[in-house]
Amino acid sequence: MYTKTILKGTFVAFCLFGMLILPVAATSAGQATNNHAIDQALKDDLWNNHQQYRLQRFDMNVQRANSVITILNKYGIDTTTCHSTLTTISSKRPALENALSDKNKEELKSVNAELKTLWDQFRQEIRDAIKAHYGTQASTAT
Repeated sequence: MYTKTILKGTFVAFCLFGMLILPVAATSAGQATNNHAIDQALKDDLWNNHQQYRLQRFDMNVQRANSVITILNKYGIDTTTCHSTLTTISSKRPALENALSDKNKEELKSVNAELKTLWDQFRQEIRDAIKAHYGTQASTAT
């Protein structure tokens, strides 16, 4: 019985010791890693990769939107407002490219916010054009 008590006491002592020492050791180890600078070449390569991906994604989205407009035109749906909005979106590419190449995060946030608003507007205009077309067809059919 006395041996079990000693073992339990030793176990509790190690647990307490671990609770007191390990957080301090982890904090000092975390501070040591924060003192090392991240390799600038790595940061540049990652940023260039992000820039390339972001511009490719922008171009792909514009291409898809043009395809949607082409399909809607094929079915006689008026896409004048959609096309106008897409032209405005396309005109934002140089601003996006400049913000990315300058690594200007504030300008990038601003351009992205504008683009989000314009893409939302474009999607709504597509929906409205389809509704207007089929609403007009339904009313002429009756």
